[in-house]
Amino acid sequence: MRLSSRMQFGLLAAGVLLAGWEGWRQVRQGRELAEVEAQVRAGEQQAESRSAALAAAEQRNREVVEAEARAGNQELLALMRERAAVATSTSEAAAKAHTFGNALAGVLDSPDQQQVERKYMRDEMRANLDVFFKFTKLSPEKMDQYIDMQIDTKLHDADRTAALLRGSLSLADALSQRDEDRRQEESRRREILGPEGQSFFEGVGDGMRNDAAKSLVGAIQQNMGGAPLSQEQSDKLQGLIKAELVADTLDNTDLFRPPAEWTQIVSDHQQTVVRGAAEFLTPAQMETLKGLVALDLAQRQEQRAQQAKALGIKNGAQN
Repeated sequence: MRLSSRMQFGLLAAGVLLAGWEGWRQVRQGRELAEVEAQVRAGEQQAESRSAALAAAEQRNREVVEAEARAGNQELLALMRERAAVATSTSEAAAKAHTFGNALAGVLDSPDQQQVERKYMRDEMRANLDVFFKFTKLSPEKMDQYIDMQIDTKLHDADRTAALLRGSLSLADALSQRDEDRRQEESRRREILGPEGQSFFEGVGDGMRNDAAKSLVGAIQQNMGGAPLSQEQSDKLQGLIKAELVADTLDNTDLFRPPAEWTQIVSDHQQTVVRGAAEFLTPAQMETLKGLVALDLAQRQEQRAQQAKALGIKNGAQN
């Protein structure tokens, strides 16, 4: 079976596309891993003040925002790693995971740095959400409330990650906090956007998931060889994949799970699609689909390992 390079991201890699859209809600990965590790290992020269060093780091981050978006990365991790590089610039052991976590926690605990960070994120969000605000017709006051909600979400995520790295928060408590934050954010968003705005928000999400699922089905079709999908099969498979994109909500907090547990969660989502597809695909088509799912799982495991390494996590826990 010849697999196109497009399928290396696998059957459910569109979850990354959804997460990218939910940059209005959440942000993931930053720069190239090699660059990040080099920054953490070598650090930066001592600056006259932490604020000046942070400003320089933010400028570098600003220059790579577009590249990060194209790569399906998350802005939050980029900011976290930049801030950690600044905080560890005078440390000889900047490359060690516990130093990274402590430095990140120190930055997050600094009111001055949080104020600088809030201003930077506010400016970025106001520019990136301009079209969204026009469609939802929010008042200036509601716009500010929406941006504040997004900033709070990002900083809570960063605080939670720092606490996990520092060892001051258990994984069970972190997951519970994460889930509660999501419920509160959903409630706040509905209140801020109102019925029409929330309907538009959900419509955009549904459209993104549908487009991602359609694109994946198209890539699967290219690998079916002499057993192509019929239109009916394609439509059914697209519906299965789209439904799993809603259920797949893994984020940075989940990186602290043991690798086997993380893999099981991903595999469960994949197997839901496989079991559903078995009802309408032929045996030959199922073999192709299973092969693509296996490739996806391997790819996502590799991505998880890289992300965990960037945060200083090893085998599901901080070094």
